Amino acid sequence: MTELSLIISGYSHQDDQNGLYRAELNTRTSKLNIEPLNIELKHPSYFDYSNHQLSVVSEVLETQAPVVCQYQLTNGAPLLLSKQPICGSKPCYIEHSSTLQFIATAQYGTGHVDIFSCNSLGTIEQYTQTIDSQSFTNSEEFESHAHQATFLPLSNTLVTVDLGCDSLRFFPLEPSTNTFSVAHSYNIALANESGPRHAVFTKDETFGLVLCEISEQLITLHKVQNKWQVLRSQSALPNTENGQAAGAIKFSPDERFVYVTGRRQNLIACFEFDGQSGECAHQFSINCGGEFARDFAISDDGNWLVIANQLSNNLVVFKRDNQTGELQDTNIRHNIPSPTCVKFI
Repeated sequence: MTELSLIISGYSHQDDQNGLYRAELNTRTSKLNIEPLNIELKHPSYFDYSNHQLSVVSEVLETQAPVVCQYQLTNGAPLLLSKQPICGSKPCYIEHSSTLQFIATAQYGTGHVDIFSCNSLGTIEQYTQTIDSQSFTNSEEFESHAHQATFLPLSNTLVTVDLGCDSLRFFPLEPSTNTFSVAHSYNIALANESGPRHAVFTKDETFGLVLCEISEQLITLHKVQNKWQVLRSQSALPNTENGQAAGAIKFSPDERFVYVTGRRQNLIACFEFDGQSGECAHQFSINCGGEFARDFAISDDGNWLVIANQLSNNLVVFKRDNQTGELQDTNIRHNIPSPTCVKFI
């Protein structure tokens, strides 16, 4: 295969509603061919993709009526399949679980998490639930900012990552109602002003890694007797000054390495991950090729890594060594307005 497909989204500017793009990566030349998807949606900052369907949120204020939209992507124009209102303000994350047949959105502005049930193709059938993360804190010191809502399909669990409340919460699925149980949920509290942003979990759901935006710590979680707990904490960006702006975290496809970005430092760091102990050993940190590395994606074969640099308005292509985890900058730069999310499809 000489071409790999990607989708990129970002903030739209002024009257321009187009913030979604499709790209083809030529694996011989390392170059990207980028075309707009011509989907008019204000600030499509985050999306998910499965079964040829694009699910995307519009990151706007509550007064501007945020939505989740789904499109069928074919060789022709994108076809709108579903459009649903979102509770709260500024949705910044969306995830589809094909196993559990749910879609979840996380609203940074108000701390709400919305759940929608889907059919077998991934198309939303109905709204099922809103979780108000602010309701879990009695302290006026904390203001909920839900930054991620992710699914653990083996244990039928929804995990929410709350940057404002410095916590993660785990919600088991209640089969009788097909909703996630608030009554039986439990919380993992992190250090004050950690600012957890995103978490990734191993496929066997034994370990989890949490990237904290504010403290720039990498926190390892371990599942013991069906309950998650903190195992250790370490610097996500060793030997750097804290920029309070850690960005994205991703496992390599084989889960032997984990990568994180530092937006203020303009770095991407690589850790070797031990699947037996959960230890993360820092291997290297290199320049991300732009400013404010908001997101990145690794190809399914593990050979390519593409970084979305929001403030320098560019995508940067790296070749990746599957054995060592090393990244080689191809020196290929592609201009694109304010990219915030990128995925191989």
